[in-house]
Amino acid sequence: MPNDPRRSLLAAILLPLLALPGLADDLGQLNPEEGGISHLAEVLAGDPDKAGIACWIAYETQKGGLHTQAISAMTLCAESGNAPSMILLAHAYENGLGVAPDEEHATLWFKRAAAQGYSVGQYHYGMALLEGAGVPRDEGQARFWLMQAAKGGDADAARVLDSWPMS
Repeated sequence: MPNDPRRSLLAAILLPLLALPGLADDLGQLNPEEGGISHLAEVLAGDPDKAGIACWIAYETQKGGLHTQAISAMTLCAESGNAPSMILLAHAYENGLGVAPDEEHATLWFKRAAAQGYSVGQYHYGMALLEGAGVPRDEGQARFWLMQAAKGGDADAARVLDSWPMS
């Protein structure tokens, strides 16, 4: 349900947490340097393990239909090494959700997720290679990445390989 009003509401509530400064410290003083996208970038650079909630907010924002608003946070999450965010960002570029459609940029993010061993990224990168989407068509490399994805448990990759013509 891409246009689920509950997701849109949740995103509308949570996204400002990424864009607004911290509300207060223990003494009640405002700390504008402890909030916003620039602070998120610093936190992710220093400790990528803290990306979970921010990346989840970006995911919910994107799925809630607020594509343009989610791009900055999704990009930060992807650049910090969060493979699911790489896939979400790739889909945004693939479908023009909040950004101009860019097949090469989409495939780059699929490749980065694949290189991390993320089976969903391996599947999508393999399919891009098979179809020549954003990269030159390469059946050998496509098969390699689809096999990696299938080994990682990706059922879609296994189905593609099962239907692959024997040569």
